[in-house]
This record gives sequence, C-alpha cells and structure tokens, in this order.
Amino acid sequence: MEPVHYSAIFATSHLTERGVRDVVKRTAEHAAEETGDNDYQYVSSHDLRRRFAQRLLVDRQMNPRVVMAVGGWDSFQAIEPYLNAPTAEVVNDAFEEAGLA
Repeated sequence: MEPVHYSAIFATSHLTERGVRDVVKRTAEHAAEETGDNDYQYVSSHDLRRRFAQRLLVDRQMNPRVVMAVGGWDSFQAIEPYLNAPTAEVVNDAFEEAGLA
C-alpha cells in the first residue's frame, strides 16, 4: 500500500480539531480502499486518541499525569477508562520490580 502524504496539510502552523478529523477520515477511507477492509472507514480521531492513551498507559507504563498533559485530558477520571485492569502476572511483576515480592 502506498503511504498517504499530508505534508501540505501539516505545513501550516496550526491544524484545527476539524482538520484533524478530516485527515483521519480521508486516511481511513484510503486504508479501506487499499486493503479492501471496510472496517477502516469507521476509524475516528477518538479511536486514535483512545489507542494513544492505551499504548502509553498500558503498553509503555507511562506516568498517567504525563499522558494527561500531552493528550489534553484534564482529570484522571477522563483517562481512567483507557487503563486495562492489571492481570495477576502484571501485579506480581510490578511487586518484583519494586523489590517487594
């Protein structure tokens, strides 16, 4: 699949919220056409923001306050839904890493 280039859009100093949604929509439509998977048409900027939070919070175990600052969330309650409940293994590993196991 050929990459979509939006350099002209991002060359401006300010991209509005609407502009971001439009870029995501066009990119999702392009991905659906190129892959034949129409599910890509339903990807939204909210989906990407949610995945961004999950990736940093869960996969990278980043400090939630850092994620809040870069993602624009005002409260912990706003990002809490993106945190997966830890498995027993994750809990045990955290205690081992802290030297408390």
